Amino acid sequence: MPPAAAAGLLGGSAFIRLLAAWGGAVPAAQARAAFGERLSAWFDWTDAIALSSALGGPAAPVPPGLWSPAERLATEERELARVRQQLLAHLRGEPAGPRRTGGAARVAVSPRVQARLAAEGAEDEGFALHRQRYLAAQKAMDNAIGSLRQRVRDAVAAASPALAHLATLDVVMEDVVGAQARSLLAQVPSLLAQRYERLQAEAADDLNPRFQRELQPLLEAELAFRLQPVEGLLDALRQATTS
Repeated sequence: MPPAAAAGLLGGSAFIRLLAAWGGAVPAAQARAAFGERLSAWFDWTDAIALSSALGGPAAPVPPGLWSPAERLATEERELARVRQQLLAHLRGEPAGPRRTGGAARVAVSPRVQARLAAEGAEDEGFALHRQRYLAAQKAMDNAIGSLRQRVRDAVAAASPALAHLATLDVVMEDVVGAQARSLLAQVPSLLAQRYERLQAEAADDLNPRFQRELQPLLEAELAFRLQPVEGLLDALRQATTS
């Protein structure tokens, strides 16, 4: 992950701000803390060795490619847009359109879950249905974005020796910063359950539709949060292509 993308991973994300506003896993003070201070605390000595090697080791030779960096950039920008749109459709319960065979990961959509959530007048089935939908959304984002990040990383690595260094660094950052992000994301279902219980205590007549309206922007903010490393890699490739 490029430093610019890493720097925005926690403090600058709308997803983190929403969690803080809900009184959740990330306190507001932590969301505002200096990224560098937190990052240094995440690395142990083995991580530091891997990071030093990624930064200071000789660049891997760039294999000859059939595409120019500009052509590869355009292709990966289209792939990012496609994956983002497909995931947004999944999160919103919209038809995802025809699936491509091969290439980046496909998003699995559960029509049963979508139909049950779309029924505004359905009887209250408690938090379980919302939790099921959220976990399905997380799995879809994991699968699609993981494959996309590897694909973009390969494109970056093939562009130049300097960018090959960056791709190697992204592997290390995915291991370290990614572990922290996964720990944060694992706490979200508990936060959602707490929010649902608060709404339930208010005896809201439209409990499920109201909770769903609150959950939707959080899901979309999480998608943007998860795509930050991919966008950072593409930004580095874009700068190298236009410089």
